[in-house]
Amino acid sequence: MATSTGGGTNLGHARAFNRRVVLETIRLHGPLSRADITRRTGLSVQTISNIAEELAAAGMLREEGRRQGGRGAPALDLALNPEGGFTFGLSIDHRRLVVVLVDLSGRQRHQSTIAIDGLKPDAVLPVIARTVRAMAAKEGAARERIWGAGVAMPMVFEDGAPVAFGPSSMPAWQDFPITARLAESLDMPVLVENDATAAAVGEQLYGVGRRLRDFFYIYVGVGVGGGMILSGHPYRGSAGRAGELGHVVVDPGGRACACGNRGCLERYASLSAAQAALGGLAEGEAQVDVQALASSAPALGDWMDLAARHLRTASVIVSNLLDPQAIVIGGIIPEPLLAGLMRRLAADGIPAGPRRIPILQAEVDLETPALGGAALPLFAGLAPALSLMSKPTNETGLAGRPPPA
Repeated sequence: MATSTGGGTNLGHARAFNRRVVLETIRLHGPLSRADITRRTGLSVQTISNIAEELAAAGMLREEGRRQGGRGAPALDLALNPEGGFTFGLSIDHRRLVVVLVDLSGRQRHQSTIAIDGLKPDAVLPVIARTVRAMAAKEGAARERIWGAGVAMPMVFEDGAPVAFGPSSMPAWQDFPITARLAESLDMPVLVENDATAAAVGEQLYGVGRRLRDFFYIYVGVGVGGGMILSGHPYRGSAGRAGELGHVVVDPGGRACACGNRGCLERYASLSAAQAALGGLAEGEAQVDVQALASSAPALGDWMDLAARHLRTASVIVSNLLDPQAIVIGGIIPEPLLAGLMRRLAADGIPAGPRRIPILQAEVDLETPALGGAALPLFAGLAPALSLMSKPTNETGLAGRPPPA
């Protein structure tokens, strides 16, 4: 029997879960015939037929050309219908707003980058609303096909509002109720996430995570963050702070950190540290210039040596605590610097008892974390969630929007 995506159940109260199992199976392996889906999920033929009919009627699946070969009538393949759903991804930092529109297949339809340096949150929200509405109108995305918006920011969230450890590059957003305010402004479900976890979710949907159930994502940006995918789902912790790898101490008594400790990973492996190494200025004295760092990669060999050494130390800690299938490294770090780090890190992997955990380069181009943000509503609507097993099928499945039916 072919490998199952996660397996479904034929219990009547689990229809929502089974629908997501079918969608996830088609997303990962499609186009597939109904018989192929039955073999991969363990669901009955009748259950698959019913679900396929429901999802096709909802516009989420479409039938593709007949496959020849074998006995009997040729099978019709089922595939995700790109027009069956759309999501918006937002990346907000202290300098710019990036908005992307993504369809159900994960293809980016539109992107807009807007300077917001100096704007307060109340001034940014109308800009977001105008941009989102213009994109939806240009694409002809019907309101009922828009699943929601995902927001990625270089902060963590508590109760839908951004918070920060120590000094923040976005103090005006501290404790701002962005989830509620933006959902009201856009009239759609809004999911918020720190940029590292958003990147991990994007990688799970479109990148190396398609082949993994458990991995830890190291996000190298202005700081260093971490995102965890455990059993195929993002793990956020009790207060949304899980994965804060940047403040793991890798050099006891080392460089002072804004969090109050010394020797945190962020002080060595971040783009802020790279820029300080390049220009001689103390971290934080100048905004990080990603393009300048990309063109200066040959001069940053010493920084890459030191960053890789401390990233390896942090990876050993992660591997011993979580035992992931792999550690993935990505973020907004320029390709020349990421390639240099990977050459120093990836040769032997991380020792973990009798095996070695591989260190992999992210496959998703996350030059802007907005793509990870756009993946949040898609992941919430597609990935099988065990919590659905205990919910009636008439409950909402995606931040207030009814599940596919």
